[in-house]
Amino acid sequence: MTIRGRVPAKAVDALVVLGFVLGAVYVLGRLWVDPNGRYLQLNFQDYFQFEWFLTHATEVFTKGESPFFSDEINSPQGVNLMGNTSVLALSLPLTPITLWLGAGVSFAIISTLALAGTASSWYWLFSRELGRSRLAAAVGGAFLGFAPAMMSQIAGHPNIAGQYLIPLIIATVLRMRHPGKVWKHGLVLAALVIAQAGINEEILFFTALTLAIFILAYVPWKQLPGLAKIVLPKSAVTLVVAGAVLAYPLYFQFFGPQAYHGLDAAVRAINLDAYSYVKFGRFSIAGDTVEAARLNRGNASEENSFFGWPLVVVLVAGAIALWRNRLARALLITGFVFMIMSLGDIIRFNGVDHTRVHGPWKWISKLPIFDSVVPTRLGLVVTVCVGVGLALLVDKLVVDRFRRPATVTVAEPALEPEPVLVGSSGPAATDVPPPAPRPASGSGGSADPAPRRSPRLALVWGVAILAALIPLFPTPQPVDGRPPIPELFTDGNWRTKLPRNPVVAPMPGGWDDNLRMMRWSTATNLEVKMTAGYFLGPNDTVPDDKFGHFGPGYRDSIMYLNWARGQKTAPDPSQKERDAMRADIRFWKATNLVLPAGYPNVTVIRDTIDKLVAGDAEPGRLVDGVWLWDVRSISGTG
Repeated sequence: MTIRGRVPAKAVDALVVLGFVLGAVYVLGRLWVDPNGRYLQLNFQDYFQFEWFLTHATEVFTKGESPFFSDEINSPQGVNLMGNTSVLALSLPLTPITLWLGAGVSFAIISTLALAGTASSWYWLFSRELGRSRLAAAVGGAFLGFAPAMMSQIAGHPNIAGQYLIPLIIATVLRMRHPGKVWKHGLVLAALVIAQAGINEEILFFTALTLAIFILAYVPWKQLPGLAKIVLPKSAVTLVVAGAVLAYPLYFQFFGPQAYHGLDAAVRAINLDAYSYVKFGRFSIAGDTVEAARLNRGNASEENSFFGWPLVVVLVAGAIALWRNRLARALLITGFVFMIMSLGDIIRFNGVDHTRVHGPWKWISKLPIFDSVVPTRLGLVVTVCVGVGLALLVDKLVVDRFRRPATVTVAEPALEPEPVLVGSSGPAATDVPPPAPRPASGSGGSADPAPRRSPRLALVWGVAILAALIPLFPTPQPVDGRPPIPELFTDGNWRTKLPRNPVVAPMPGGWDDNLRMMRWSTATNLEVKMTAGYFLGPNDTVPDDKFGHFGPGYRDSIMYLNWARGQKTAPDPSQKERDAMRADIRFWKATNLVLPAGYPNVTVIRDTIDKLVAGDAEPGRLVDGVWLWDVRSISGTG
C-alpha cells in the first residue's frame, strides 16, 4: 500500500513514530543527560516516590517481598502499595534495568514511553481503526501525546501520562459492536484492562466513564437495546476474566493493611479554574509560569487544561462547521460534561473562588470510587476529546477538501457517523468492512456528505489549526541536580554504623523529612527501615480517619520538635513531652533517631532531642553527616 503511489504507508508510519520518539526525547532530554544525577524539578516529591517504587519492585524478585505491601517505610505499620502508584505492570518488567542501571534510568524509560507510546497509539487508532488520513492521525496523535496536560503530568506522573493502552481499549470496545467473536473480543479487552490496572486504575476508570457517556451521546437511543444484546456477552467475559485476575489485588487495595477509603478533603478540592481553559500553561512556548501558577494554585503537575484561546476558537468554529457530523456532536457533548466536572465542587474563575457556584461534582464526589478522584484530572478527558476532534477537523475540513469526490472510497471506520447495524449479515456485521463510498447524509446527520473540492477553504482551515497549535508547542522539562544524601546512607556505611535490622526515625519529622527519607531508603536499597515516608495511607494518629493522606499522621513528639525548631534556644521539655517522645519511639520500634547535620537551626533541634531522651539514651553523635541517637534502650529493640 502506498500513499498516492509515492511514499509507502509503512514508511510514513515509521517516520511519524520516530518523530514522536524524538519529541519525547526533546521534552525529557535534560533528564536523559544524567538520569541518576538529576531529577524533574517541578514535581520532585512524586519523582522520588516513583524511584522508591521501582526499587521495591526489584525486591519482589531478589528478596521475595510482597508486590502489594511494604513495611520498609512508615515502619512498623507499612504502606499498602496497591493503594499507591506502584505501577507493577511497568516496575516489575523493568527490574533488570533498575538493578543494572538504577531507578533513575527506569524512570526516564517509563516517562519517554508515556509520551512517545501514547502519541503512537493514538496515531494507530486514528489511521487504522477510525479510517482517518495519516495527516489527521499524526496531528491528533501528536496533540494527545504532547498536550499541555500531558506535559504537566509527565513532570512526576508517568503512570497518568502513559495512556498508550487507552486507544487499544477503545479500539477493542468499538470492535465489540459487531456480532460474533464473543470470547476473542472479551478476552482481548480483559487483557488490556488488567494491564492498564497495573499502570493506573484512575485512567482506566476515566476511560470507562468516557466511553459510557460517549456511547449514549453517539448511538441513537433506539439502537441501544440491540447494541447491548451484542456487547453485553462480550463484556461479561471481560468482567469474569479481569475480575478473577484482579480480585485479590483489589481486595488488598481496599481491605488490606493500611487501606484507605477516599481522599482527604484538601485533595478532593483540587479543581480546574474555568478561565484556565482559554489560557496557556507553563509547559507551552506561549505560556506564562506566573499566570499558570495563579490560575492553578501553583500546582505545576495538575495543569490539565490550558488549551489557549486560539485553539478554543478553532474548536468552536469546527464544531459549528461539523455540527451535522454525529461524531463531532458526541465529542462536544462528552468533552463539555467532563469540563464541567473538572471544575470541581465550587467553580473558580480567574484564580478566585468568588463565584460561590457549586458544580455537579459537589454531589457526584460523594459516590463510592468517585470520592477517590481528583476533579482536576477529569480535564484529561477533555484533552482526549479535543485531540480526537482535531483529527476529525483535519480529516474533514482539510484533507477531504483537497480530494476529488470520486476518490473518497476509504474503508468505513469502526466509528464513522452512520447508524449501527445490529444483527446485520452484511458488511457492517464483520470486523473489517470492505471499502465503500461514504453515503450522503440526510437531515438526521447519520452520515457525512461527499466532500466538495475546495482547496482554498481547506488552506484556511489548515492555517487556522496550525496557528492554534504552534503556541502549545511543548518546552523541555526543567531539571535540577540531586541534593547530596548523608554519607551514612551511601556506599553501605549504614551496615557498620547502625545496629542490625535498623529502624530509623528521621527528625524533626514532617513533610520535608518525609520526602528526604524516601531518598535515604532508596539509597540503602531499602535495607534500612524508616518510620515515615511519602505515600497515601490512613491517618494513624486518628483511627476514625480512613481517608487517604500523604504520609503518616503527626505524632506528639513530631509536633513538639517542629515547634521547637522555630525557637532561638532549645526549650526545656516537660515530663509530658518527654513521655510522648518515649511513647513514639516505642511505637516506631526505632533503633535510632537521625537528624541531618546541615538542617536549619540544627543546634536547637539537636539539644531539644538530647533533653527529651536524657536519662535513657546518650546525647546525639555526629556520624557520617547526621546526628545519630541510639534509642534501643527506650524502644527495647535490638
